[in-house]
Amino acid sequence: MAFCFKRKESVPKAIRRLGCERVEHALECLKHCRGGEAIHCARKDIKKMRALLRLVRAEIRRKEFRLLTKPLWKAAKFLAAPRDAHVKTKTLINLVGHFKGQLATGALRHFRSELRNAFDQEMMRFAKEKTANAVHRLLRRVGKELEQLEISGKGWKALSPGVKAAYADGIRAYQRSCKNPSAENFHLWRKHAKELWYQVLLLRRVWPEQMDAMAEELETLGENLGEDHDLVMLQETAREMYAACHLPELKALIGLIDERQHELRSAATTIGARFYAEKPSAFCKRLAGYWRIWCREKKPFDSLVEAT
Repeated sequence: MAFCFKRKESVPKAIRRLGCERVEHALECLKHCRGGEAIHCARKDIKKMRALLRLVRAEIRRKEFRLLTKPLWKAAKFLAAPRDAHVKTKTLINLVGHFKGQLATGALRHFRSELRNAFDQEMMRFAKEKTANAVHRLLRRVGKELEQLEISGKGWKALSPGVKAAYADGIRAYQRSCKNPSAENFHLWRKHAKELWYQVLLLRRVWPEQMDAMAEELETLGENLGEDHDLVMLQETAREMYAACHLPELKALIGLIDERQHELRSAATTIGARFYAEKPSAFCKRLAGYWRIWCREKKPFDSLVEAT
């Protein structure tokens, strides 16, 4: 189930196929949902569907767009609490590993235990409230809507407005983060970077070498911004606990989080300065050229047949 366009497939057909594939994959992730990774997997599929729909938003009737995006938003919201609890535990492990030796052995044992208990409680609530069933119903509804989705445009004309908008949104979010480096601004930038990353993955086959390089840069940017957001959540929890018990190791942890965030934000802005150097129109025109050449190309096998 490669998340990318096929050469001989129309854009409307590809959007329907790719969307339905993500629905089925998300449902498969949730079928035997016992841990945070399954929920994280389903949320990634929902984000891919959102990026897919935003890519052709200009070619979908407003009512149909809402019928698809509203249940996706609800499904993601249902999955947010257990996902966040799972990520906090992983983020702490990664942070301690990054600053290996700067915290005493056994430090943060109580904090780790609190994070694990919080995750267990969220998973119990998720199962008890039958949230997975609610998400299942929402995704099934999206799948049915996707099967009947009408997209008016064809070829690159259907994709161009979405690509241009995603890149332009990323530029604005990058510039806003540079001027005002708040957690909210970096988080918004991450959303736009991830959206464009998914759209670049969709276009991978038009020129694998070029698109892979672009996707790799966007993936690194998204990982830096994503880890920054995860650290924001972890720090909020650490501050709440420190206010209650004033453990010195928690104060040290908060300081390490600040240090790591500085590293991540510096790396992200360095990538952003390079990646967003083009104007949106130039970026879109460049990808349009790749697309048109790809659509005119003949497969190697076809060329061999004609030569014989």
